[in-house]
Amino acid sequence: MTIDETVNEQMNDNRSLIERIALYIPIYKGYRQKNLRRDEDRAVRGEVAHVLEAVKNDLVTIQRATVGDTDLMRDTERIRSKADKYYIDVKKAAGGYSAFHDSIKILEKELDGLIRWDAKLMDDVQALKMQTKAIIDCIDNGNEGLKGHLRDLERTIDQLSEDYIGRETVMKGFQDKEE
Repeated sequence: MTIDETVNEQMNDNRSLIERIALYIPIYKGYRQKNLRRDEDRAVRGEVAHVLEAVKNDLVTIQRATVGDTDLMRDTERIRSKADKYYIDVKKAAGGYSAFHDSIKILEKELDGLIRWDAKLMDDVQALKMQTKAIIDCIDNGNEGLKGHLRDLERTIDQLSEDYIGRETVMKGFQDKEE
């Protein structure tokens, strides 16, 4: 079961009896479904941020292990800065709300796409977490191949940031939502 399906199932299970009955009322149903999608989006982004916090903690451990090597320290600090920026971006991400007067409307189809996009980010950030754990294992085994692992980690963070920029571009209406 994917993260998207799991979150959706949990949200459906947590509805009260009145909410489930109200979903049969056409006007209320559309309004409520949209809000549920927004809540799902927020929940997935919250989990992405939680995993990123663990990654940031791992990066602190990695940085401590590179204290004797100036080049590795510089590389690790640059990676930590990128991870911090990505974490902040995820935390402040637009949630799919559009006011009545906004020129860019976020409809259900776009919200569904954002949830899928966020689920992809969740999968990617889990892979990032595995990479930091592998680097810590590398450090425990004498730093062999550490430079290459750090380069791979930096590429992963760069790719995550690029994917996030694409998500935000869609949210602001500057890109086709089909991409």
